[in-house]
Amino acid sequence: MPALDERKSAILKAIVQDYVRAGEPVGSKRLVEDHSLGVSAATVRSDMAALEEAGFITHPHTSAGRVPTDKGYRYFVDTLTAAAPLQPEQAAALEGLLLGSSDLEDLLRRTSSALSRLTRFAALVVAPRLDRSRLRHVELVQLAPTSVMAVVIVDTGRVEKRMLDLDAPVAEHDVQRARHAVNEAAAGLRLDQAPDVIAGVASGAPTEVRPLVDAVAGAVRSGIGGGPSGEQVFVGGTANIAGAGYFDRLEQVKNVVETLEEQVVVLQMLRDTLAEGDPGVRIGGELPLVELAACSVVAARYETAGGSAGSLGVLGPTRMDYPRTLAAVQAVASSLEKALAELTGGA
Repeated sequence: MPALDERKSAILKAIVQDYVRAGEPVGSKRLVEDHSLGVSAATVRSDMAALEEAGFITHPHTSAGRVPTDKGYRYFVDTLTAAAPLQPEQAAALEGLLLGSSDLEDLLRRTSSALSRLTRFAALVVAPRLDRSRLRHVELVQLAPTSVMAVVIVDTGRVEKRMLDLDAPVAEHDVQRARHAVNEAAAGLRLDQAPDVIAGVASGAPTEVRPLVDAVAGAVRSGIGGGPSGEQVFVGGTANIAGAGYFDRLEQVKNVVETLEEQVVVLQMLRDTLAEGDPGVRIGGELPLVELAACSVVAARYETAGGSAGSLGVLGPTRMDYPRTLAAVQAVASSLEKALAELTGGA
């Protein structure tokens, strides 16, 4: 995108900031009165006309002030702004909320809630990919002669329980033999490797434990729930979108809410947003769905101590405070990494 000169950049920045703050089209008179531009209203009007011709701003109806276009927001984000740090008390409250979570699911739900509260937008938090996580331990608990519960624990702190229904009874001491064999062979392996190793253990195991070990391999292979590669999405603050008056038409709100219910779409949206940078921002028409043309996404990655990666972000209107939103998303990602380290003991 061609660079703007200093004065046009200052005018565009002022238009974006005023429109984000008030939600009303911005005229040259207000710009001259409220901003130290050092030029006359006539010069501002001339520069605004040039900015409109170049596609950075537009006017919603005849003789109105101007509002930023997607191109204008993009130039503002890429060139004219930087993330504004959270206030110290906000950062302290954030870490206090996330530290002490009982398990990974609790932590990610707290994270989506905290992010939605900080930004007043819909918050999206994706659990670390299971295929890049490592198996920490498998516990087997016999509930009946032919029923065993497998508790699968991975290095991200994620814990999943699966019921294993067997065709023939298995003795309690054989359940413990199977548990020992599985953990001896597969603990520490990546989850995309562990099922084949456990299946190999089953093929060479005594006949009395083979069906159980094979069932454990199937439970791990199935991906412990979630979306592609076991990814789960936690969504918080959907009501923020519906209740804040961000959108002109009820249909826009409906489209956004329906999109947030589609886990595969949310995953792809965050993935696309982070494809060219971290943090990443996608604005209006840059998003893959026409239904989200009035929205923007701000996203960041986070990592576990074991190297698995997840992502988080917010979905809000294009008329968002990008510096503040970028700061909130990055701060939450950082606090989440600290909380994950505490939860998993740095594993």
